[in-house]
Amino acid sequence: MDRLVSAAHAQNLAARSLLFDQGEAAAFLYVILSGRVGLVGRGMRDHEMVVEFFGPGDVFIIPAVTLELPLLMAARVLDDARIVLIPAAHVRDMIARDHAFASAVVRELSRHWRLLVTQIKDLKLRRAPQRLAAHLLSLPRSRSGELHLLEERQLIAQRLGMTPESLSRAFADLKRLGVTARGKHIVIADPAGLERFAAIDGAP
Repeated sequence: MDRLVSAAHAQNLAARSLLFDQGEAAAFLYVILSGRVGLVGRGMRDHEMVVEFFGPGDVFIIPAVTLELPLLMAARVLDDARIVLIPAAHVRDMIARDHAFASAVVRELSRHWRLLVTQIKDLKLRRAPQRLAAHLLSLPRSRSGELHLLEERQLIAQRLGMTPESLSRAFADLKRLGVTARGKHIVIADPAGLERFAAIDGAP
């Protein structure tokens, strides 16, 4: 860890700041200490769509750093954040020299691969209410089933591949399963029932 952070520096970034842009060279590996960051895909006419959220403790863009390829997405700060930037060349040198660090990188890449496969399954096999149910179940909640959405609903809709209107209808559909939503405050009265509803081939 000492060798890894020896060349790193930390930055404080305000909400809505652009951390890096789509198509840029991967100059750093990023580690979030606090705040939230969204990976954003940009299409025609600079239309942006949030693809994934990252929070404290998350590491991202390892593939681009490892392969020395351009970044496929931009990253926008969603909440005021403090982020550690580790130079890409230093990371690649560590991968080549340090077996334990290389193993950690493989584990992180494997975790991201599973996250990608889960997203693909969501989009292809789950209806919008099921995708919302699976997302709500992935968030930390209290014993009483209460949770707080970390992002605005518009961003959550983008992440789940639906319009804000479809997200509202999905919340309405989940009412019959015991999901109560008031703004960002959510209560799941029957987690087991919601898990059965969201399941694909018996697996959440």
